[in-house]
Amino acid sequence: MDLDTLSSRGFIIDGQPLTPMTSYDAASQGRRLKGWAPGSAGPTRAVVSQLSTVRARSRDAARNNGWIANAIGNWVSNEVGAGIKPRSKSPDKAFAEAANKLWDEFTAEADYDGVLDVYGLMALAVRGRKEAGEMFVRIRHLELGSGTAVPVQFQLIESEQVPHTHHEQRPDTEIIAGVEFNKNTGKRTQYWMYRRHPSDMAQSSMELIPVPAAEVIHHFAPLRAGQVRGMAETVQALVKARDFDEYDDAELVRKKTRANYTGVIKRDAFEESDYQYDPFTGDPIDNSTGSPVVGMEPGTFPALLPGEDITLFDGDQGGGYGDFMRQQLMGIAASFGMPYELVSGDMGKVNDRILRAILNEYRRRIEQYQWLYTIPQLCQRMWEAVIDAGVLAGRLKVSDYATNRKAHVATDWRPHAWRYLHPVQDAQGELMLIKGGLGSRAAAAAERGYDVEDIDEQNRIDTERAASKGLRYSHDPVQEEAEDPAPSE
Repeated sequence: MDLDTLSSRGFIIDGQPLTPMTSYDAASQGRRLKGWAPGSAGPTRAVVSQLSTVRARSRDAARNNGWIANAIGNWVSNEVGAGIKPRSKSPDKAFAEAANKLWDEFTAEADYDGVLDVYGLMALAVRGRKEAGEMFVRIRHLELGSGTAVPVQFQLIESEQVPHTHHEQRPDTEIIAGVEFNKNTGKRTQYWMYRRHPSDMAQSSMELIPVPAAEVIHHFAPLRAGQVRGMAETVQALVKARDFDEYDDAELVRKKTRANYTGVIKRDAFEESDYQYDPFTGDPIDNSTGSPVVGMEPGTFPALLPGEDITLFDGDQGGGYGDFMRQQLMGIAASFGMPYELVSGDMGKVNDRILRAILNEYRRRIEQYQWLYTIPQLCQRMWEAVIDAGVLAGRLKVSDYATNRKAHVATDWRPHAWRYLHPVQDAQGELMLIKGGLGSRAAAAAERGYDVEDIDEQNRIDTERAASKGLRYSHDPVQEEAEDPAPSE
């Protein structure tokens, strides 16, 4: 066996392989992959070097591309819905009840710009993360007596307002992509922001102001450790979505133009007198303008003259167009991490069992974003700012808040509940889990976005009201317990 054969099989001679060995096909420099030479940029450089272009294209696609717009809107409606709502888990019951009431009072006046309530801010922040890669929320502390439930509000700041091109080295700190870090600890200390959006008509100054990191919520989903800024979550879908949209538009124009022509007229030979008539309509030409008396319309048939023959165009069925559309939309949907059926609205090839499996997988992904990014980054920070302001303003009182703050700001977050896909089967399944001891009413209610104590109170009120009016409904917990007592041992 020759040396080349031995070397190709991984044998080492005199301590060195005769030819470079490649343990992974993806590292091959052969004919197939020699043109694949990606850079090795770090987590922040990879983002900020192309952020302006990708972000601008993503925003343009969200405005003008129906598939991208629908995908973003669908994601936001599933991740936030009508709001991710909190309930205090403070060990002090009176404090917890007061905190819940204060939050409910605060929700309508949460927006510093006075446009949205707190749940609208959550939805817009998540939309900004999907569309531009990130959203900043500035915690605005107000003066006591400002007229709000608590002296704090939230202002959403778009990604462009924190310049990713702002870098600076200082004695004790460094500014990277608009974010200032302590050199010793590596902690974020400040965010550098324009007073207004740099591309807005109202912008009159390009002055940068530092905002303490404690007063800024930076909502984004990092893909690599140490990543400072967020990248638009549409990035993998943008190229295909744009090409597909242009193709679809071109196909529509082609069919629209083709619809104007039904056929052609053939003649063995033309004479000079023939040119006095419009070849499409057979009508005389207006010699003063050279235009036909009758304009062409879709489905027009030319009038035949002696010696003429007509040939009709074949119907344009667009063979394979539907399958091609479906395949391209599947690629766009996969780039978004969403089911094709939700991006396209096409439910023609799924039944309820397949749809259930599709939605279960999609909802697992949504829940990952809810519990790993949106709730800890955004929702909890908002809640803590409100509770802190409530304590400082004297709206909330508990003796050990300063020493036991973590316990008092602990929160049970309830995302907007998923609708039952099959209400009867799903409800029966939950009842079986509860009766079998594998679940609780409290957990089932929380999964539906409700508080079991609120449900019990509502049931008590309903039961008392029905009893006072002499009414009996099919479900009466008190009556059922009286008629079906627990078996004695």
